[in-house]
Amino acid sequence: MEVEGYIVDIDYWQFRGTMSIRLFVKSSDGKPFALYDPSFKPYFYVLPNDWKNSGIIESTRVMDSGKELKVVSSEVVEKSLNGPNKKFIKVFVESPSSVPKLAAHMSRYGTCYESDIPFARRYGIDKDITPLVPYSFVAEEAEDGIIIKEMHKLDNQIDLRLNTMHFDIETYNPLGFPRPEKDPVIMISYSYVSNGKAGNAVMSTKRINRDFAQFFEDEASMIKGFMSKVSELDIDVVSGYNSANFDIKYLIERSKALGFDFNLSRFDGDTRIEKHGLVEKVKIGGRVHIDMYLVVKFIAVVGAAESILKLNSYKLKDVYDAISEDEKLTVEKTKGQKWKDINELWTGSDDDLCLLADYNLSDSESLKKIYDYFIPIMIEMSRVSGNVINDTSVSTTGQLVEYLLMRYAQAFNEIIPNKPDEREIRARLMNPIEGAYVKTPDPGIYENLSILDFRGLYPSIIIAHNIDPSSLCDSCTEYYESPSGYKFDKNRKSIVPTILQLMINERKEVKKQYKKNPGNIFLGSRSQALKITANSFYGYLGYARSRWYSRECASSVTAYGRQYIQETIQSAESAGFKVIYGDTDSIVILLGDKTEEDTLKFMREFNSKLPGAMELELEDFYTRAVFVGKKSEKGPSGAKKKYAMISKSGHIKIRGFELVRRDWSKIARDTQREVLEIILREGDAEKAAMLVKNVIKRLRAGEVPISELAIHTQLRKSMDSYDSNSPELAASRKAFDSGLKTKEELEHAVISYVITKKGSTISDKAQLEEVAKDYDPEYYINHQIIPATMRILKELDFKEEELSNEGSQKKL
Repeated sequence: MEVEGYIVDIDYWQFRGTMSIRLFVKSSDGKPFALYDPSFKPYFYVLPNDWKNSGIIESTRVMDSGKELKVVSSEVVEKSLNGPNKKFIKVFVESPSSVPKLAAHMSRYGTCYESDIPFARRYGIDKDITPLVPYSFVAEEAEDGIIIKEMHKLDNQIDLRLNTMHFDIETYNPLGFPRPEKDPVIMISYSYVSNGKAGNAVMSTKRINRDFAQFFEDEASMIKGFMSKVSELDIDVVSGYNSANFDIKYLIERSKALGFDFNLSRFDGDTRIEKHGLVEKVKIGGRVHIDMYLVVKFIAVVGAAESILKLNSYKLKDVYDAISEDEKLTVEKTKGQKWKDINELWTGSDDDLCLLADYNLSDSESLKKIYDYFIPIMIEMSRVSGNVINDTSVSTTGQLVEYLLMRYAQAFNEIIPNKPDEREIRARLMNPIEGAYVKTPDPGIYENLSILDFRGLYPSIIIAHNIDPSSLCDSCTEYYESPSGYKFDKNRKSIVPTILQLMINERKEVKKQYKKNPGNIFLGSRSQALKITANSFYGYLGYARSRWYSRECASSVTAYGRQYIQETIQSAESAGFKVIYGDTDSIVILLGDKTEEDTLKFMREFNSKLPGAMELELEDFYTRAVFVGKKSEKGPSGAKKKYAMISKSGHIKIRGFELVRRDWSKIARDTQREVLEIILREGDAEKAAMLVKNVIKRLRAGEVPISELAIHTQLRKSMDSYDSNSPELAASRKAFDSGLKTKEELEHAVISYVITKKGSTISDKAQLEEVAKDYDPEYYINHQIIPATMRILKELDFKEEELSNEGSQKKL
């Protein structure tokens, strides 16, 4: 048989008496297949201490729980290790579980490599698989399964036709925190798109007067009904929100308490929770699970969505409200009266039940919108890295870069380095790498400026100077020597520069296509995915836990970066511009009596002298900017990464101010933003000051809503492990002592608190937002509003006392 489709996931399963690679493929006509490849065998490499004893390695036998583990076959291969080629023994074994055990035993005879790579990943690396792109498969059908004979990538496009389900559960927990061994699941909502049809429902063990409500006689039949619905709708992707840590985990444990296994698998398989680095992931045989909570956090960290950068929390409602034009339904807003929790609604009136069902369904519907909004970037991150989307959705950028390097190591015939042990990690951390050069600004208001920055400075430095652990050399005749004194062979084709050059070239082409077709969301997402991945390579080279860690490489990149930005500043000033700020890869220049054309001419002349892919670009021309100061031991100076500008087109760029931090109240952040906008757009200092005065008056009059005064801070440890009593800790302890919250609800959570009137210290006055009845206006004036706005207004010669007294009129 021949099938065209795309690979959704890879795992391994028992097939004909042995563990075999299994590919989950979605065909071009929407049909799912499980294809087996029993020909692929697990293996690892050994570099013997003494080749005279190599026979011992090949004849190794290890007993494990009464079963003999042995080498099936071996061969001598030549591969590169940190530059030079060496001979290794490639050891093939019977099953994936034998690899780490045999490798541990053989470590007494030599150094083992690539023994910690999971079997399914090993297959993806060796076969150079790219998920979610078109493939052609030639396979043989048999009674016990379908066996792959051949597969190759196709140039044509196939639409992704993934059937998706987004779900949420509600539990009854009278003690305030759910216990899966005792507390029942009371509702399961879902929203789906399957084979071109869409729908939703709420499953419940109570009858509810809603058209979308489905009644089940008991909890077990409801959970089993959910499992059946996933199968009936032929779902490919199951998504939840914090579902790896709660919903799926709870359903697994609760089902066990009820006497059956919770399993959403398609074909053979199970549903389980696995560790993936520092987070947990859900593995469902034949389907993909995506926890959108982890996806949203990833997107926020890499800065791929402006809408969520300023969020105080990643709660489902907050994320939904940030990306949507309407607000997500909540119990409190819908009720409009006394707030009731889930338990009260469940045991309340028919209207309460209807409200709870509406709320439960809104979670799934909101999740669907969040999934649709963010999934294109994750699909493209998966395609760029080669990692299956189930793993991509729980990965950091460093983990994605590492997998990409593994794939290229195979293509370059290089051994994948081992992970460092804890001793090596500590040694790396004790020897930090010098960072970027910063020219701090003189605080003040400036007009008629431009920003010039290097396009992908660190990636372009790596490419231009062939920076890679394998190209480091001492005796090579043609080399690049970095400002930190390390030499890189000019004539060696190396992995990292090769990958980066391919990415930069592809991104140029993708951006051209996207410009012609701006409605193609996947082109835009691919451009972002390529940029995110390329910009992560430098950080990975300098990351203490990296397989490819190289202090020589990372320090050379930053040394070149400092050299080039300093040369840019010197050249700009020699050309008659005044450089007021420089940081890492960009400079801010005052045009003065120079024209915009003069700026572009300088840029062209400077670029003509740069090597390789390096290029200085114009970010934009700006009409006005605010740079603020900071206090230091040497006296006041300009602050780095803290400024605001307005471009000729009216776009405001803000960096480093409190308005992007969640540990400042909304009233402080909003006031600061409005002050910045007045100064940048209108140049009216007095109007900006008057705005602050009016906010202070509103605070003292008690007119500001409690919600605008909440400060959000995460409790990063258990409550008992803190030495000092911070406001968020004090508020949490009060809530726990009063029985309002449990430790499970508070510890490691984002705490929203308000400074109230009652108490002698700030910590005494701190109360959780939901119980705060008043606020201390003087705290918010003196510790929030004035500090946030005086950082700007002091550059206009305002004094703090002028904000509460009439001052003379000031103009820029």
